[in-house]
Amino acid sequence: MSKSKIRGIIKTEPLQLEQIKEDLRRLRLKDIIDELDDALLAAQEGQQGYLGFLQRLVSHQVEAVHCRSVERRIKKACLYKAMSFECFDWNFQPELNVAQVKDLSELSFIVKNQPVLILGKSGTGKTHLATALGIRACQKGYRVKFYSFQQLLDQLYASLADETTEIVLDKMARLDLLIIDEVRHIRIKPEYASLFLDLVNRCQHRLSIVITSNISIHDWGQTLGNASITSAIVDRLLHNACVINIRHGRSYRTQGPGAPELLKEESKE
Repeated sequence: MSKSKIRGIIKTEPLQLEQIKEDLRRLRLKDIIDELDDALLAAQEGQQGYLGFLQRLVSHQVEAVHCRSVERRIKKACLYKAMSFECFDWNFQPELNVAQVKDLSELSFIVKNQPVLILGKSGTGKTHLATALGIRACQKGYRVKFYSFQQLLDQLYASLADETTEIVLDKMARLDLLIIDEVRHIRIKPEYASLFLDLVNRCQHRLSIVITSNISIHDWGQTLGNASITSAIVDRLLHNACVINIRHGRSYRTQGPGAPELLKEESKE
């Protein structure tokens, strides 16, 4: 039978259609059910043949499953969905190397297990960029986890009490991308520096680490309380690293579109 004769001959009976939908429910193919009526209408109007009708239903199901999978990965990674590349204001931050960031968004740095350091003062968009990289990685099927610097060190420190540090480190090392947000001056415990070094050693050459910081890497020793260990950490992270520097950038919080006018005026002074 020719394709022209195939078009427009798909007919359905109400009882038959309800039985098909019931069978689809049992198979947990809800997304096909949602698309079925429109697909049938298109086929009956001669817009699709048998294969086109089937392809439309299957493609809709595949896309829906993929979207839910991405949503689960983003949620499990503890990423804020609103901080995507699509929501980033590329024109606001003139100091930002846009070409460099867009190259990173292709995610080749994950394939290379390459570290990424995003440096800049508060409000310059560091967390947004790091999160956007994480979201893009989730969309591509990578395993991602986002931690604040304080949260990460607290979790590692807590693992000392029940002797699960190795388990925690191994779990993190099985990721494809680890994001550590806002290395800054924090409440220091003596064990923090060595724990952070253990993490970096465990992850090096196994996965990519993205780190944001509002202080110079030369001041990390003061943050971690041990200059020699911090030197070893920085040495490992800087090896083959990609560095995004927006240390003199504008603040979205005080100069961005949503900032109060008073703050905008003060930031100009």
